[in-house]
Amino acid sequence: MRRFLRSSLVALSLGTVAVAAGAAATPTAWADGESAAHYKQGLAFKSQGKEDEAIAAFEKAVAADTRHAMAWASLGHLYKKRKDYQKAVAAYEHATPLMPKNAVVWAQLGMSYYRVDRVDEALVALEKACRLDPKDAETRSNIGVLKRKKGDNAGAIVQLQWAVKLAPGDASYHNNLGVALRADKRLDEAIASFQKAIEIQPKLADYHFNLAVVYRRQEEVEKAIASYELAVSLAADLADAWYDLGHMYKLNHDNDKAIEAFNAYLELNKGKDAAAQKSIEGEVEALGGTPATAPKKDPPKKKGAKR
Repeated sequence: MRRFLRSSLVALSLGTVAVAAGAAATPTAWADGESAAHYKQGLAFKSQGKEDEAIAAFEKAVAADTRHAMAWASLGHLYKKRKDYQKAVAAYEHATPLMPKNAVVWAQLGMSYYRVDRVDEALVALEKACRLDPKDAETRSNIGVLKRKKGDNAGAIVQLQWAVKLAPGDASYHNNLGVALRADKRLDEAIASFQKAIEIQPKLADYHFNLAVVYRRQEEVEKAIASYELAVSLAADLADAWYDLGHMYKLNHDNDKAIEAFNAYLELNKGKDAAAQKSIEGEVEALGGTPATAPKKDPPKKKGAKR
């Protein structure tokens, strides 16, 4: 049987890829001659939204001068924007040795590594960015999320606490801290973090879902139900919330609502998790209901009128 509670997803935010104003770069970051001309043309195309032409121009710039750091960084930006993360990694790997004190480029290399499942290298690059710019909340939050994914809850919490201190108005950082605290079984603190995230951004379903998870773990059934209900009211396609909500209603002996929630889950889960589908169909039947996935029965044929 599927786990009663599935882990929530944590968004890893990606900042804009621009070279930070005033960031240190080697003299070769700004090339002359042919390379510089191609780079200038690439910037013009980029400002016009002509990404294909911009990429071609930047590629010509680095072909003419492989040490044109800004052209490599610009290529990384455009490749990442297109979700071509392998090429983004290659571009940023060329840029970082040429502009080793640029925190933004290191941070973007780190997140590009993450997108191609090179998590250890992602952490190294992000930590380099953090040393260069220790007051960047986004980098600290991303480090915290990756540390949590690797099971280092204590390290994650330290970084995420810094993120919320540096940017207290960003709901996502409070949410990410709540997830790390929950993983570390510091449930009361996790509740406070999720509540702060909700206070800042009350209409995001994931935050209500994450809060509901903690209440469920604390066996606060009524509070869990209220938070799950808010989650599905904001995102009716949130399958995990319907799944958990069905179990909460069942624990609360509200069988009709449990059937309704389980059936909402079954509709959303079609063709995905076969084991969970079978399990929840059994739950619905045990509660006296008909699974939403059950074959429809043909209506009985009417008998001919008597003469």
